[in-house]
Amino acid sequence: MRMLKLFTFLACFIAISFVIQGYFNHDHEKSKAKNSIVKGHQTDLEFKKLETDEELNSSNGKKTVYLTFDDGPSSATTHILDTLHEFNAKATFFMLEPSMKKFPEAVLKIVEEGHAVGLHGVTHNKDLFYKSEKSALNEMTTAQATLEQITRIKTNLIRTPYGSVPYLTESYRKVLDRHGFKLWDWNVDSSDWSLSGEKYVNTVIRQIEKLIDAGETPIILMHDKENTANQLHNLLTYLTEHGFQMKKIEENTKPYNFNCYDRCRRLSTRD
Repeated sequence: MRMLKLFTFLACFIAISFVIQGYFNHDHEKSKAKNSIVKGHQTDLEFKKLETDEELNSSNGKKTVYLTFDDGPSSATTHILDTLHEFNAKATFFMLEPSMKKFPEAVLKIVEEGHAVGLHGVTHNKDLFYKSEKSALNEMTTAQATLEQITRIKTNLIRTPYGSVPYLTESYRKVLDRHGFKLWDWNVDSSDWSLSGEKYVNTVIRQIEKLIDAGETPIILMHDKENTANQLHNLLTYLTEHGFQMKKIEENTKPYNFNCYDRCRRLSTRD
């Protein structure tokens, strides 16, 4: 009888021990699972925060501006290039064919430093350039061949003398377009050919601010000359401090052209 009671007692003790151990094991697993969920949630939050930080860094809020220089290269080109390099800025140079022949080292330096090259014709004389569709085309193909001979680069970027309005009529545009040329005008005129010192910088800044308010990308017309080079540092300082990224025009960048409206007409003997 005593043996039966002892056996029953041991059996009950063992059963109770299994129940207690199972409870603690279950509680421990719940705790582990809870901790795992918490840690996993923290990891997700950290990952989301990292993604957000990366998005902010990649979307750096930079505004684009295109710097363009006409009529070069010249004795001022190196000065301009040195200033652009200082600000890690890129630009586009619309060059005249005789100037390229005169300063081939400057042309090569423009290319070597990662800027874009474009064509500005040969004569820069409206009576000769706009004499006919053929004369306009010949000037651009001549400049194109000279550039390619110097740099082994064939560019289709062009800017016609004094801009496309008023003398570049639809018939001219069709001829140039048919030969693959991409016409570029501007929406900021620096007037650096007539304004001395820092005056041209101030007029550029005023025009830029109006364009940015209107949601447009500034395309600045400047000239490859010493007066421009001397004040370029001040302009690039402003652009940098106001969050602009100074880019070059690419072959696949959508061109900006003046609208003719009713202003375009063929050159006549009265002009």
